[in-house]
Amino acid sequence: MRAETENDRPPGATGPTVPKPVRVLAHLAAAWTVGSLILPAAGMVLMILLFAVNETVPLVAAALAVAAILGYLVFVIKATRDVSVLGTPLGGRLLWALLVLGLGTAGWLLGWRVTDIAGLGVSRDALLTFLLGGVPHALVAGVFVRGWRYRAVALGLILALLAAGVAVLRQDAPDDLETRLSAGNLSRKTAYVVAIPGYRPDGNAYGDGLGASGFMPADPASVPPDRYITIAAYDRLMVGEDRCGQPTALDAHLPVESCTAEPGGLVYRQGPVEHGYQVRVGRRYVAVVGSAAVGHALLRSAARTLRPATARELGDQEQTGDYYAAKIPGYTPQLTGIPTGLIYTPADHTGNGAQTVRITMYASYVDGDDVCFLAKKCTTAGPGLTYVRKEDTHGYAMRRDTVTVQVLGGLRVDAKLLRQAALDARPATDDELLRTLPSPTPSAGLDRFRQWLRTL
Repeated sequence: MRAETENDRPPGATGPTVPKPVRVLAHLAAAWTVGSLILPAAGMVLMILLFAVNETVPLVAAALAVAAILGYLVFVIKATRDVSVLGTPLGGRLLWALLVLGLGTAGWLLGWRVTDIAGLGVSRDALLTFLLGGVPHALVAGVFVRGWRYRAVALGLILALLAAGVAVLRQDAPDDLETRLSAGNLSRKTAYVVAIPGYRPDGNAYGDGLGASGFMPADPASVPPDRYITIAAYDRLMVGEDRCGQPTALDAHLPVESCTAEPGGLVYRQGPVEHGYQVRVGRRYVAVVGSAAVGHALLRSAARTLRPATARELGDQEQTGDYYAAKIPGYTPQLTGIPTGLIYTPADHTGNGAQTVRITMYASYVDGDDVCFLAKKCTTAGPGLTYVRKEDTHGYAMRRDTVTVQVLGGLRVDAKLLRQAALDARPATDDELLRTLPSPTPSAGLDRFRQWLRTL
């Protein structure tokens, strides 16, 4: 049996003679695209489909993706059959496609995990991801290239990479901050923290009262209650319901714990959370319901001044006879969908309870970030400092090099407190970030393998 040479071609191969290295390069490059282009693209599509209503859609899409990749690899081995020892028989081509996809993808997944454990940051670099992502598939294809020198190089590289991977897996994983930032979808540039006197942060992961986003008063008793009044009409009654001489409208959600008949045919109903009136207008029953913080007298006055809502109050909404309004001093109406009708809130935007005393901080480094967008008032308050007043919030924006830190609070929050918070906000230290960020989710199988390696 004669020795295999570098320019061997399978029996029956025809066509122009192309140098063997060029043919091999084209063959390996086609396999390389699986890990560098095709698998990342398929992964992105599957992630989007995970949000589909039908849970079977991602499974079907995954099966179709595997079939499509196998079809692509079969086409590759057919087009470059003279390069591979498995390129001539039909069964050999299918075996080659399965091996390149299966073993290459296994190496692809293991490679990302090993580089993350080593803290190399390959998976966070788009260029390195593109260049190195297809290496495992190309190496598997290289094992079956005609010519012992090519196979020796491919096997040698695989063994070298496996040895390096084993060495990394035997070591304790470094506490890689960048990896954990990536896992938490955070950026070091915008990781700012601050402590605000009299406030507690959402969660206490940073310690010492430091927070990075939302803050609420430390004393829950200082949080004002919600204030609102809803007016909605109903035309169906609950069967057998009759309280204080008045039937109950279906779906009106009126309090039923207690009721009191009042002069003028009104019936007042009071519950632990809401209270109000139900008034018959023609064939409809109109419910005027307020939160517990709204005064009884104000609800009675609203019930007595009910009328069909005007076109101005409805805006673009057509008056179908289901919309009613009332005279409620100090409150402004807006359309609501559940229930269909109008909801009245304090005109000074102080009726949203917790939102009126909540403070929110966020940082951004987008070029051209306009802190005055949609602001009713926007004025300079110092070097790099801007006061911003919006519809129902106000606060300060502080420019720090390329980062803008905004501290906004509800209208009940003192402006001086917001100003000082904007000035005190600072980048979180590495220790603070490591304390609060979630650790990367480990792989149980890989962890057991790493423990076994450490025993060797």
